[in-house]
Amino acid sequence: MSSGPAWESMQLLAEPTRRALYIACRSARMPLTREELAATVGISRRLAAFHLDALAEAGLLTVDYARPEGRGGPGAGRPAKRYTAMPVDVGISVPARRYDLAARVMARGLATADESAATAATFAAATDEGERIGRENRSKGRMSAARTTNTLVGVLEELGYEPKCDARGCVELRNCPFDAVVAEATDVVCGLNLRFISGVLDGLDGHPSVRASLEPSDHRCCVTVRHD
Repeated sequence: MSSGPAWESMQLLAEPTRRALYIACRSARMPLTREELAATVGISRRLAAFHLDALAEAGLLTVDYARPEGRGGPGAGRPAKRYTAMPVDVGISVPARRYDLAARVMARGLATADESAATAATFAAATDEGERIGRENRSKGRMSAARTTNTLVGVLEELGYEPKCDARGCVELRNCPFDAVVAEATDVVCGLNLRFISGVLDGLDGHPSVRASLEPSDHRCCVTVRHD
């Protein structure tokens, strides 16, 4: 029988309400109270508290306490319990597969190679794969910048990037699917990521003003998508 943290996490998240609460926490990227999360998911506060505490006990959420902004001193009431999603990836296979280990080894090998041909070939393969995925999601007719961005966001969500689009159409990627190997070869992995997403845009044949660029940050993926 399979056991361990990954299996326990998957069992918890298999329940639809609990999964919805976890996704709401992860999407917010900020602490939320039971009341806020209950309203977001559309359930009672008591039911939300039950599921949230189970997720916290499993290590998928962290808990802190704070009074609402602007309220303090005597009569302000007790601090509210707040929940924040832990920056962890949850996955399971039976038996265990260690694709992350293979990826780290390959990334390290590419980064230390004397010749640049291997890295160039990797970047070219990333572009080709991105273009293939983009073509599979291409829409008929001319695409505006907004439609191109929206289509790209949908594709990236399916690939595990957790994109966030602001009012100006800038897309930040709050999660990098290649995060497990970034530390081994940052330039290689970030360069691969840029070429892959650029390839998706090319495959979509969307508006030419929508482009991906490297904008490294400690709190998100290194690639950002903007339009002119």
